[in-house]
Amino acid sequence: MHPETEQAPLVTVSPSKKTKLCSENFEDKFSSLHESVLSRILSQLQTVEAVSTSVLSKSWRNMWTNITELHFDDPKQRDPSDSRFTDFVERVLSDIGSPQINSFHLRSVNSYDETLLFSWLSKVLKRNLQRLVVTCNDLEIINFSPLFPSLVSLVELRLRTKSILDISAPALLPNLKFFSLEDARIFNMSSVSKNLVLNFPVLETFEASYCCYFRTDTVILDSPMLRIFEMFKCTSEHVPNSEVCKIRVLASKLEKITFSGDDSRKIRLSFPPSLPDAYLALSKSEWPKKFLHSFTCVNSLALELSKDFHVIAVPKFRQLVYLHLIYDMTQHCKLIQFLESAPILEMLSIRDLTSPRSTPTTKSLKELRSEESPDCVRTMLKILQIRNFKPNRLQISVLRYVLDNAEILGSVILSSPNPITEEAKARILSYPKASPHASVFFE
Repeated sequence: MHPETEQAPLVTVSPSKKTKLCSENFEDKFSSLHESVLSRILSQLQTVEAVSTSVLSKSWRNMWTNITELHFDDPKQRDPSDSRFTDFVERVLSDIGSPQINSFHLRSVNSYDETLLFSWLSKVLKRNLQRLVVTCNDLEIINFSPLFPSLVSLVELRLRTKSILDISAPALLPNLKFFSLEDARIFNMSSVSKNLVLNFPVLETFEASYCCYFRTDTVILDSPMLRIFEMFKCTSEHVPNSEVCKIRVLASKLEKITFSGDDSRKIRLSFPPSLPDAYLALSKSEWPKKFLHSFTCVNSLALELSKDFHVIAVPKFRQLVYLHLIYDMTQHCKLIQFLESAPILEMLSIRDLTSPRSTPTTKSLKELRSEESPDCVRTMLKILQIRNFKPNRLQISVLRYVLDNAEILGSVILSSPNPITEEAKARILSYPKASPHASVFFE
């Protein structure tokens, strides 16, 4: 229940409970602690809980006003006329005495007036705010652009709400280490450049989900310290010179990319050639060879391919050592395509995306067994893992294809969510193997 704000204190309790708390026998074990220690302890609580300590005794009445972490949680749908939560936030921000606010977390399932939200954010941003997290899925689209110049102190920024960011010049956030946007509309408002430059010199993690870039030919993320880049279902509109918005990531220390998309005509990625690890979830439209070529430098690649995924040609992944392929196993051509493009592959992990109602034909099963084995399978592959393994005809055909052809295979790991019968295990162990050293393990 939200605290009633009609009373003088921000939080009230029943007279009997208050009498008990403040009785002569009540021993305040915390009062001897230094005020700075108490404020750190109270800062770890939800703000409503920290404020509730004001009823313990007179000495505690204003103790909460020194907290530096603000957590406001509004998890239940309320009538628009119910202003208890917003009144509570208003009074906390008015009474807080801390010269610095380290973090401001707002999570709500209700909608607020944009002016009210801006008032709250403006107050905390003036106090050298370090972390800002806003999760409000039911808000109308909020234009955060006027606040952008005030974000320079932030170390962490997470906006999980429908938002607009108008950027007319290179965006500089000198202290930002973690940046996460969800459902944002990002506009390039520059009259002199069709490129949008994000200059985040100490950024380590970048996340963007369901975002759309408008009037932008190229987004340049200049972040030399960036280690993790994630982009999920992003798109572009009104690209000046073409249909495709290019995303250029300038980050020499980049360690991993995670990308999920369903339209190759909207976003194209460019990364440094030293990238070691990537996870790509690709669906729907035809993906050009040029898109995949951006990732040919990786040592480790995870690919999640929908049944309607199509690529005309797969480029060579000449440095690829580990491949995790999530695909519809009835489409064995996808497996062969990527095996033929990975000449030094040593570890192959696969997981089936086949619908339970899909039944492979005897012809399709024979086609896989008759496929000529790529060089990497015969001479390089050392480890095979099948995740979510089920001893059905389809997965057994893939297993036997590798066992028949992998001449230096060492380990086969079959990871199953359900117990495999002893009969099925015995049958699998009896299959012929091209490698005399191959061992099968059941997990």
